[in-house]
Amino acid sequence: MNHAFVFAAQQFLGFELCDALLEEGWTVTAIDEDKGTKDKWMEIGRNANLEYVPYGEWDRDVRAGSNVFLPYYDQLRGDKVSYLSEVETLVSKKNQPFHVIRIYPNEKGNEDVKEDGTSFYLPTLYGIHQPEEFLFAQLLTGREEISEYVDDPSGAIYVKDAARTIVNLSMKKERFSLKPLSNQSWKEALSYITNETFSDVPVNSARGGEEVIVRPSKSHKSIIEEQKEGIRIHENQE
Repeated sequence: MNHAFVFAAQQFLGFELCDALLEEGWTVTAIDEDKGTKDKWMEIGRNANLEYVPYGEWDRDVRAGSNVFLPYYDQLRGDKVSYLSEVETLVSKKNQPFHVIRIYPNEKGNEDVKEDGTSFYLPTLYGIHQPEEFLFAQLLTGREEISEYVDDPSGAIYVKDAARTIVNLSMKKERFSLKPLSNQSWKEALSYITNETFSDVPVNSARGGEEVIVRPSKSHKSIIEEQKEGIRIHENQE
């Protein structure tokens, strides 16, 4: 049975990677900074293949032959999951064989990218639990003034579809650039939230490697409705 160590496991993409891996029958060791697991883990339910370990309690061991997922994409949120660089250093010093999967936003510079393992580059991800640093989340929570957001207008991909695609391709030691089916997907998804116009200048995303089209499993409208419902439930719990 495949075993995955997923870091930043309670973050936006990290959590969906755990979910996608469990769907495929993997054993998952989920690691993140927070000691208390968040309510969204209830969406996965009790699963014998899942173990959550607070980062401070992790023994710094990685099982030989396992797969290490490092979702640098979740660092779009400022100082969140800054410990991933520490994990990267630790992994590079270990002798036992395991496979590293790194997931970056399109804006990541090539000069800092490791050539070993598998790499993915992603545009905007959206869906339930999208962090407030994204434009979609800010608009859906009714923020009046929006001056900054981390969206990449070159595309919008449903976070669950992106996670499943990454898991399906994770064993290939290649570089992949995930693309939405429509070049206008970011604007199309945004149109279900607001009529206001925002800059649609994409970030530099010339990364090389194989382009992979991620076909949506749901419509933009249904994904936005799901995101709205997630926000409503979260607000009612506070």
